[in-house]
Amino acid sequence: MNDEIFTEVISPAGIPRIPDEALTPRPGTLEGATLGILENNKEFSDWVLDRVRDQLLELVGIKEVVQLRKHHLAQSAAPETLEELNSRCDAVLVGVGH
Repeated sequence: MNDEIFTEVISPAGIPRIPDEALTPRPGTLEGATLGILENNKEFSDWVLDRVRDQLLELVGIKEVVQLRKHHLAQSAAPETLEELNSRCDAVLVGVGH
């Protein structure tokens, strides 16, 4: 009789898909930049991101902030929202609550 026990672990996460297109290079500095902030609509995400925004404005010298909010936390941001951030911002901060 074989006394070995085998366990198979299956991850529900699946295999991550990496897009074929290259990512935009990160800016060397945020000084004078337009920063986008995309809030995911979770509880307290607005509170956290507002404080991060205030600190970056004070300490880094960001020129402008474009702050938008997803419609629902479980859904992707609307294409129009992503296009606005892409066209107007030098960098985008995406944040969560708890």
